[in-house]
Amino acid sequence: MFKKNDQPKTDELINIEAGMEGSLKFNSPINLRISGKFEGELETKGVLIIGEKADVKAKTIKGDNITIEGKVKGDIISSKRLELSATARVIGNVEAPILVVQEGAMLKGDCSMPVEDAERKESTSRKKED
Repeated sequence: MFKKNDQPKTDELINIEAGMEGSLKFNSPINLRISGKFEGELETKGVLIIGEKADVKAKTIKGDNITIEGKVKGDIISSKRLELSATARVIGNVEAPILVVQEGAMLKGDCSMPVEDAERKESTSRKKED
């Protein structure tokens, strides 16, 4: 599913349990888990997990692989994959080429899946495998 270079090492995890306000932007792939309150701008590369007890308010959350388990108010843009767990509560628009919604998840907003981008990435990865 992921190339070796696309994912950071699994033992490299930043877990934010405290309340934070401001702007977080990571230019290199990282595993980030937000378990507390966060308000502001959020942009990551790699894996972003909004934990079950998290309460996030952001104008926009951008990332590669995003999993939502808690509350999010704001738009979410994923370049690869977005998963809404059963405990997810999202108010905002979502955009992702791959969207997984577990039974019980709640989403209030519009959903956009850029099919052309996903098809282009899939054909590129097939060519690399050949």
